[in-house]
Amino acid sequence: MNHRYIRGLWVLIALLILPCTATAQPGEVHINADHLTSDSQGRYALFSGHVRITRDGAIITAETVQLHYEDGKKPSDSIKGLSLIEAEGDVVMTFEANRATAQKAIYDLTKEEITLSGGPPRVTQGENTLTGTVIVIQRLTGAIRVDGDTTQRVEVRLVPGEEGFSFTPDEKNQ
Repeated sequence: MNHRYIRGLWVLIALLILPCTATAQPGEVHINADHLTSDSQGRYALFSGHVRITRDGAIITAETVQLHYEDGKKPSDSIKGLSLIEAEGDVVMTFEANRATAQKAIYDLTKEEITLSGGPPRVTQGENTLTGTVIVIQRLTGAIRVDGDTTQRVEVRLVPGEEGFSFTPDEKNQ
């Protein structure tokens, strides 16, 4: 009797959860954190402590993440005015088959451009790696710019048999 009750509870939970995940809208943002400070006048929200953000299959984790909003009235505004995501402290971003790590990441949603710095930043896809002092990824076109300096030169490792780097969104998400 007790096992039947527990099994029924799991079925009920599954039925409640599945419709929620199936109705997720493209571009929808989900955020988990220990703390939130928001300022509508300053048009920002600051999340801190074990921050995790998901959007269209992309995941960002960091110690702090600040979301910047615009007035939401321009056609270029994306998610109801959300225009920029700034993540700092042990930043890890995953999108499609790529994984990026850095101490700071700036994701400009209006341009779909990601700028990584500090750590040094590193992008991996399979066994391939890309490192420099600053990495700028343009997700719409797949263009990438990697800067180096005297302390950290640009370094690329391409492993035979691996596909190489691709930063444009999957065709199925378009």
